[in-house]
Amino acid sequence: MVLFSGLFGFAFGYSCRLAWEENKFVLAEWNEDPIVVVCPDSQITPFRVQQAVDWWGIRGYKFAYIHWDNDNQICSKGTFIKGIIFIRSEGELLPETYAITTRLALTGKMQSATITLPNKNKFMSRLLEHELGHALGFTHIEEPGHMMHPIHEQGGEKFYIPD
Repeated sequence: MVLFSGLFGFAFGYSCRLAWEENKFVLAEWNEDPIVVVCPDSQITPFRVQQAVDWWGIRGYKFAYIHWDNDNQICSKGTFIKGIIFIRSEGELLPETYAITTRLALTGKMQSATITLPNKNKFMSRLLEHELGHALGFTHIEEPGHMMHPIHEQGGEKFYIPD
């Protein structure tokens, strides 16, 4: 009975969270500019990371700095560390999924995020920018040409926060 109650509570809570997120575009915001930590397994080039960070910078979203964790000192400590957005390559995704970002937010404030780019698609245009958008606290929007469109091929360079 306790197991059933626990599973029911989890399922109910998860479905409530999804319903809430479907009605919000900005899920959470950072208190301070996050640090982008690029893990050694990511295989992302400095140019590509800077390009994605600059894309958001032009739109008013700042990052404290980019740290290249070549010796794996930070990346080896875990998936979520307060104030950090990790860029990693480890993990597997469904065949039609290009990347995934997991976030940790408390009471509307972003704490940490991890962007996982595990396959050859990591070099697609706009993909890292889109995932950084999730790490900044944004969800998807079904607007053709919008950076945060859930289908990459229907997305684009537009970015605005809907009413």
